[in-house]
Amino acid sequence: MIEEWRQDYSILAAGRLKNLWTMALAAGPAGQPVLDNIVFEFNTQTPGIMEWIRERGADFVTVCTREQKDAIAALLTKKMRDGHTVDELARMIRPCIGLTEGQAAANARYYDSIIANLKKEHPRMKMESIRKKAREAALKYAEKQHRQRAFTIAQTESAFAYNRGADYGVRQAQEQGYLGMMKKRWSTSGDDAVCAVCSALEGMEIDMDAEFNFGGRALFPGHHMLPPAHPRCACAVEYIEEVME
Repeated sequence: MIEEWRQDYSILAAGRLKNLWTMALAAGPAGQPVLDNIVFEFNTQTPGIMEWIRERGADFVTVCTREQKDAIAALLTKKMRDGHTVDELARMIRPCIGLTEGQAAANARYYDSIIANLKKEHPRMKMESIRKKAREAALKYAEKQHRQRAFTIAQTESAFAYNRGADYGVRQAQEQGYLGMMKKRWSTSGDDAVCAVCSALEGMEIDMDAEFNFGGRALFPGHHMLPPAHPRCACAVEYIEEVME
């Protein structure tokens, strides 16, 4: 089941996500004020950019597969302690394929809460009927979780590519002699959704090839060089040309 899911995600990365990354990469330089008055054509077909798209696709599938295995392992550990049969476990796990570990755990808690409520409100109901209703409810909840997961993937992967595109654009402008030495400055969205991690990075300036210290496991090489710092992160980087005295 996991292998079939992994293949589906490989197709997703090779198709829809590749197009999303390409468009977001192209849009990245347009958001940089330092490039506004420079007349140069941003080339999205360079070997470096093409390689980033290829590697991002491979890393995306690898990370998602690892997260999926962690999610199923956590779900199995809890539910085996609860004494469920193999058949019952299979029925519970199937809708959770594609969810994160946290989402799978939330789905399991929801399933348990439905069973507890039905036992309390309908003490004469057969256990098999209770479990069936709980599975149906958990399935509907999983459908909602999958929609949330899809939105998170789309938003986060767009942010990865957008910020990477801005970085490539500035570097191409440097190579063509339009820009000198540059620094990058972390910039949050400035709204109430900004987390503590990103708030602490607001305004931080570092060299182009340096990494931002936002902790957490690096999802791929160079992850800490640019936003996003976490899923649904809306931060970006502003590039500033150094003034030579």
